[in-house]
Amino acid sequence: MQIRLPAKGWSAFSGDSRHPDMKKTSLLLVLIFLLAPIVLEAQSFDNLKGRIVLQVEDNGEAWYIHPDTLYRYYLGRPVDAFNVMRELGVGITNSDLQKIPIGIIENSNSDVDQDGLSDSLEKAIGTNWQNKDTDNDGFSDYEELLNNHNPLGEGVMPIDFSFFLKQKGKKFLQIESKGEAWYVDPTDNKRYYLGRPDDAFSLMRLKGLGISNNDLSEIRALTYNYNYTAIEEKLFHRINLQRVREGLTSLKWNNELALVARRHSENLKDENKSITGIGYSCDFPTIHHEGIVFGAHSHDRLNNHNIFYFGKSGENIALYSAASFKVRFEAGDPAQDLLDSCNEKRESLDDTFKAKLAEVETDPEIKNTIQAEIKKREQQIRAEKILDVSEINWYSEDYRDKEIVQGWMDSPGHRENIMESEFDETGMGVAYVNGYIIATQVFIKRADCGYFSGPCCEKKGYYPYCFVPLSCEADICG
Repeated sequence: MQIRLPAKGWSAFSGDSRHPDMKKTSLLLVLIFLLAPIVLEAQSFDNLKGRIVLQVEDNGEAWYIHPDTLYRYYLGRPVDAFNVMRELGVGITNSDLQKIPIGIIENSNSDVDQDGLSDSLEKAIGTNWQNKDTDNDGFSDYEELLNNHNPLGEGVMPIDFSFFLKQKGKKFLQIESKGEAWYVDPTDNKRYYLGRPDDAFSLMRLKGLGISNNDLSEIRALTYNYNYTAIEEKLFHRINLQRVREGLTSLKWNNELALVARRHSENLKDENKSITGIGYSCDFPTIHHEGIVFGAHSHDRLNNHNIFYFGKSGENIALYSAASFKVRFEAGDPAQDLLDSCNEKRESLDDTFKAKLAEVETDPEIKNTIQAEIKKREQQIRAEKILDVSEINWYSEDYRDKEIVQGWMDSPGHRENIMESEFDETGMGVAYVNGYIIATQVFIKRADCGYFSGPCCEKKGYYPYCFVPLSCEADICG
């Protein structure tokens, strides 16, 4: 049996200083039964396992082909590629990592001792980045690594041929160190250090293999080549169109607000990594205004980024499906019942979680409540059935940003923020996780005075004043 379903619908809720969080809403599209599609024969692409491929017929977009699943992951900008490389990494001990020879990429990264090894690589492997010959044996660190000799002492590196041949195309994180990331290139079986976004870009440029659009289309994409900056710009434009239609002034873009919005979306993304995934009979994504990383509430996050120049603030969040996919199962398989009950299970979890958040007030209580919820959902997803995904269809950027804004406009709480005439500045932040797009929009009413560390306000016949609970000292609010 074959079934098509969305990558699980849409949910969002919003709130600001004027009213409590609005009720979270969910939408699960009607399931549509389809004929069995042609399934990709994975063995025909064995030579691409673990490779970085470049679309030669387009703009050289880069993709990483997972060596085990043969799914492709979009690498995008250097910072996106760096994040993908790290996120797909698995833990490895230092002793096992040393069994894989080190590869060297020549790039523009800092190289203080001019030995041909970047300072970041030398710090990762423990050689002296200020001395060409760490062990003073007459051979530079570069020469020793090139020949698999130990740059920290006598002898050769403990290379294990049978071990490293099994690691082709994999990404590793050093669990006994600071989580340094490495990529094992399947063409030379060497590991390359991913210390910063520039390393990922250099790796893409050096190791990328050209591929036609036709061949690439045969490999299922587990991420789409979304341009997150473009999505943020489109959301911003559409929000302003909605305001102008209602006779309101357009909001001004504020880069500092966008940074706060992006960080909150990224934090929500991190929370959702272990509780979402394409191919489960049900997964359990969550979004919430409360944070556990850099501020429990929206205004806390603004203040913690040294943003005090506002008299009112608001925040909208959306979690939206980025794709629909097909799954296959035999007649009578319990997968059908699991799929049918998914939305009910999600709603039950969400309602309980929201009620718990409403009962806590202090930052530690909020943090403990969120962390406990994530663990609960992790246990729930582990109990779900893994389904045979035969096709993934990604929605376009235009379709997604239209749906997000329309969803906000259809929700009273979100609409209230968007149509608040006093708000005059905003910032957007978008993140992606396991088939979902998370969008955060932050609104403020800019204040000219009265905020923390800002000038005191003045009014004829009144003493200079600041926003409560601040007081005015030497014409500065504090």
